[in-house]
Amino acid sequence: MTLSSTAGPVPVAAGLWHEQHVPLYWRGLRYTARVVRPDPSQHVPPAPSPPGDTGTPAVTEPLLLLGGALQDMYSWPRLERRIAPWTPIVLVDLPGTGTADDLAPDQGFDFLADAALHLLDHLALPRVNVLGTSYGAPIAYRIAQRHPDRVARLLLAGTTRRVPAPVRALLREVADHLEAVVRGEEPPAQDDGTGTARRENAERLVDLLINKGARERVEQSDAARRLLCRQFLRTAPTEALRNAACHRRLLGADLIPDGGIRGVPALVFTGEHDITTTPDDNRSVAATIEGAAFVLLRHADHMAHLERDGEYAELVLRFLRDLPLDGLPFCTSPEYLPQPSAHRAG
Repeated sequence: MTLSSTAGPVPVAAGLWHEQHVPLYWRGLRYTARVVRPDPSQHVPPAPSPPGDTGTPAVTEPLLLLGGALQDMYSWPRLERRIAPWTPIVLVDLPGTGTADDLAPDQGFDFLADAALHLLDHLALPRVNVLGTSYGAPIAYRIAQRHPDRVARLLLAGTTRRVPAPVRALLREVADHLEAVVRGEEPPAQDDGTGTARRENAERLVDLLINKGARERVEQSDAARRLLCRQFLRTAPTEALRNAACHRRLLGADLIPDGGIRGVPALVFTGEHDITTTPDDNRSVAATIEGAAFVLLRHADHMAHLERDGEYAELVLRFLRDLPLDGLPFCTSPEYLPQPSAHRAG
């Protein structure tokens, strides 16, 4: 349920990085991955060590990044610039997103997790770090649950075991409206000549992602709101149908399967003012993962990757490099929650 921070493909760090595009075909569907790593023909300045680094070896496992429902493999340039000096990043347009083929209604998160694993096999990557954000979190969770030997570290951002009732109601209403308009079964909302109705609909969706009540306490809240509104207003009919399909996928069964996760170092986090997947929602997911750490980014909400992009990247990088998370000024102290017996793996 997060959006792209860019309007399309953007060169990473002015050509300092090498991008490999990998076409994939699996179970009748075409999709594409993008691998970003330093270009050996270019001089890449050494990456600054995070505060507190005492010489920990650089990350060796690549980072598989599974983004939000309305994101694609070009949606993370800010994070790429900060993480790529340490490790390759694998981004992917899974079926139903970006440039990939459409996903059938009966193909859900289990199917997407298998598609992501097919990608890792195709790239001959036996073990990776995995970051799943929002819509990508249920996919990442399934990979780690079923194949813990393939996941060196698991990060989940903006996640929930089940979409809260108010959010479910709005997502269902939005999906119904988008599908009806695109199929000609319902006329679009009538504008007054200035696009007022379209803007009002866009703002309703933005209110789902941005905590309007905490705008004075969330950094870059207004800028993130303007960015998201522009993107909603630019949505083409085909994209709208895909968005509706993603919304419906989120309305299905519990997003986090029973059984929990064991044997995988994990970090679960979100913004402290997140109203889309609340802190308690994220904490509940963390409690299903043995030994998981849970933190909240201060002065941020569900769109923390836009509002506090530098701090977001530092938190990710510290976890990837096995650095301590205590005492960071931009997030709460890590909690380590007991795993409920009902969700123990095995």
